[in-house]
Amino acid sequence: MELAAGENEGDEASGSKPKPKDNRTEAEKRYDEQAERTQARLIEKMASKSHKDKVRDFNEYLSKLSEHHDIPKVGPG
Repeated sequence: MELAAGENEGDEASGSKPKPKDNRTEAEKRYDEQAERTQARLIEKMASKSHKDKVRDFNEYLSKLSEHHDIPKVGPG
């Protein structure tokens, strides 16, 4: 079997395909990088508190609300 110019014998044996060309513009690349950084920060923020801490903070928030937000009693009794 003869190889054409530019072909590697190892490429055929491993079955790997060449990487597709990146056709994105510079702005699209920067946007994707920024989105990855934002997502990483969000994940880090979410993972920083345990469930117990989140519940404690939420209960604290609810205790500071006025009674205006309480559910009114409806019906007899």
